[in-house]
Amino acid sequence: MTTEKTPHKMLVIGLDGAPHPLIETWVAAGQLPHMASLITRGSLTVLNSTIPAHSPPAWASFITGVNPGQHGVLDFVERRKDSYDFRVVRANHINGTSLWRMLSDGGRRVGVMNVPMTYPPEAVNGFLVTGLGTPDYVAYTYPPEMTKALNAQGYRVNKKFFYEPGRDDEWLQDMHAISDIQGEAAVRLLKTDQSDFFMIVFRNSDEICHFFWRHMDPTHPRHDPHAPDHYKSAILDLYQRLDYWVGQLVAAADEDTNIVIMSDHGAGPLYRDVFLNEWLWQQGWLQLNEATEVHSWARRLGITRKRISDTLTRLRLHRVEVMIKRALGGRINVLPRDERPEFNQAINWSRTQVYSFGYYGQIFINLQGREPQGIVPAEQYEALRQEIATRLRQLIDPADGLPVIDTIYFREDLYHGERAASAPDIVCVMRDHTYITRKGYEFAAQRGVLFREPYTDESGSHRPEGILIAAGPDFAATSDAPAAGIIDLTPTILYLLDCGIPTHLDGELLRPIIDPTLLRTHPPRTTEVPHKVRDDQDSGWSQAQEDEIAERLRKLGYLR
Repeated sequence: MTTEKTPHKMLVIGLDGAPHPLIETWVAAGQLPHMASLITRGSLTVLNSTIPAHSPPAWASFITGVNPGQHGVLDFVERRKDSYDFRVVRANHINGTSLWRMLSDGGRRVGVMNVPMTYPPEAVNGFLVTGLGTPDYVAYTYPPEMTKALNAQGYRVNKKFFYEPGRDDEWLQDMHAISDIQGEAAVRLLKTDQSDFFMIVFRNSDEICHFFWRHMDPTHPRHDPHAPDHYKSAILDLYQRLDYWVGQLVAAADEDTNIVIMSDHGAGPLYRDVFLNEWLWQQGWLQLNEATEVHSWARRLGITRKRISDTLTRLRLHRVEVMIKRALGGRINVLPRDERPEFNQAINWSRTQVYSFGYYGQIFINLQGREPQGIVPAEQYEALRQEIATRLRQLIDPADGLPVIDTIYFREDLYHGERAASAPDIVCVMRDHTYITRKGYEFAAQRGVLFREPYTDESGSHRPEGILIAAGPDFAATSDAPAAGIIDLTPTILYLLDCGIPTHLDGELLRPIIDPTLLRTHPPRTTEVPHKVRDDQDSGWSQAQEDEIAERLRKLGYLR
């Protein structure tokens, strides 16, 4: 039976990196009252991330409703076509129609704020304010004139400070300040815009776990019991601040609004960085070049881009740094990044069979006909991949003599679609994500070193288990909702806003948390829509902005 239905409005609040075990514990202890209130009248369950559990593929999967093999995003960067150089992945590189585009085409008005992977802004029926990946001092909204209005109100996409040991309190203050700035703007827009779909993402819930996990976790090897108490409670303190904004946003929404709180992944402790390229070199699968003359000379004198950047940051001259980089463009790369070899220059591709780049253990075979200088014949591909997997299982950390690898996935285990060919041939999970690789740290400073504490001073990293809280007139109240996948949110949101569900989506409707009466009286309908990259994929971007975003990601710990 089908009945006419005027859809209820939808409010989605993203808490980037919010870990399910912590949220569940804090809610039970009464420390997150606004989230607890929603759970009481709705549900809380695990929202599983992508593999790897990393923000770019996870957010791209939510935005498009398809797996990374379709949308093509596995990291903050990707190899340029026919090259071993990288480019920063932008919103208009994602292969797939965005949720807000689908909603706009369905006649719904949308308001989108601070979602990662949304710069440059996309034209929508409503407004869009971009998030992580946005350069400083640019127009970051659709419509463009909204940027000026938000700036006049003191809005900021990016924080003032990057984490730096010794400036912990200053950094924490800025984390709270920008959360309040974005929360206030979201409440104001939610009250005035009357969007059918409104979404705001708070990013700092992720970043604080990266740098302050050791203070909260007394079992962490780097835990300091003598650290100030407000460092030990810093993660909870920030989450309580975000819980306050959850309450404010829910209060500002119409009473009959459907509420979703979600995270792109979870969080947990980080112990060691792993340099898989050093291991591949030891195994004889990867060969290195000698350092270039200019880079070698500059490194000996200590003249590196990192040292220049860090000096300007300490002097609070970030705007000067941006101006210098925009003026010099690619010429600044005549100086080495830091004391470690740079990935694309360090490797002798004509003699390399296997290489690694990216987060959480991504390994690629230098395959003939696929890589620019591929040397592995197609007929040897599978045997080589099996041999790599066999030797990976034997990898031991000499610090404790224990195996490093938990799980090994082959590409086809995880991904399917037209972009699957660019996905890693092997993805490995190491020590329950307490050991990771990271983009920009492909090599150690000393040849042959395989493990060390993170160069970035991080003590936390990602886990697959994020959160999903759902409450409102169209959601069922249940205490035993099964785990969901992040790609399942996309068709569910489309259904609840009475839009057709595109047949190409990989996600499935989250029936267990939806009111069964609604499903019976208003069955979901499918539709055919284009699945494509945005038309503006080659516009609105410069090499200077490319370098700036790469630098920002480095200072956040994501790149070097």
